[in-house]
Amino acid sequence: MVSGPPSPSAASPSPLSWLARWWPLIVLAGVLAVGAWQWWWNAFHDRGYAPEQPIAFSHRLHAGELKLDCRYCHFNAERGKHAGIPPMSVCMGCHAVVASDRPQIQRLAEIAQQGSYTAADGTVHEGGVVHWRRVHRLPDHVYFDHRAHVAAGVACQTCHGPVEEMTVLRQFADLTMQWCLDCHRGTRYVGGPGTDPNDPTTWRVGVADYEALRARERRDPIVVFHERRLRGSAAGAHGHGEAPAPDAAAAEEPAAAPDPRLAAFLAAHPAFAAKVRELPAWRAAALPDSHRLMNAATDCSTCHQ
Repeated sequence: MVSGPPSPSAASPSPLSWLARWWPLIVLAGVLAVGAWQWWWNAFHDRGYAPEQPIAFSHRLHAGELKLDCRYCHFNAERGKHAGIPPMSVCMGCHAVVASDRPQIQRLAEIAQQGSYTAADGTVHEGGVVHWRRVHRLPDHVYFDHRAHVAAGVACQTCHGPVEEMTVLRQFADLTMQWCLDCHRGTRYVGGPGTDPNDPTTWRVGVADYEALRARERRDPIVVFHERRLRGSAAGAHGHGEAPAPDAAAAEEPAAAPDPRLAAFLAAHPAFAAKVRELPAWRAAALPDSHRLMNAATDCSTCHQ
């Protein structure tokens, strides 16, 4: 018996029919995958964070239109680890006269005059200064020094983005460790007019390059120790063993006259005199006057642990 062609129901389904049947689940899986990737990419940094500030300060106006130097307000950026927040005196140095009729400036003057203000959440802030909400924050285990980067010629916009275009300041970079290493390892952005990319000794910011580090190394100077010769030494240089051969110059040096103050002090303090007699001759001869005339109750181990 000869069998005929297989029926259409027995044939394998085509890809189009499979997609037509399961497309809702495929779309849902794609949306979940994209959402999970977006969450993972942005879960461990605060890029884009732009908190609302107590006073609506515009970097676009001050740094962009008015061309104020960043260091006018962030005065500590070239002198220390932290860039610093401008005190009220910096703000009112201008706004006591400039734009004093605007509501935000009047609010600023009110805070300076009253010495405290109440935030939107009901918190009372004392001190007569604006408690700005911090935008950029690094983990506690990260050490970042503004002074080193400013001295190396790194522009503020390298880390903080185009602040001169930001009406509301936001975090521009993710500030992750990988982001920092990409700068130090990849671009070797060290700045400064004296930087030569082919001469590692001119690089002023670390680049995690061992060849560059070895090129920077400077050997410590060789220290030569000379034996100290003391007057009145009767034992070896270290208080034991045979005495060294007398030096010709030392042999011709006359013996020092006894200090009458020391003799009188030792006669009045026999306990201290006993301690001195117990010392090796080379140690007793090396005692300065400040130690010889010290209180009798003081023991050497009191200071010299």
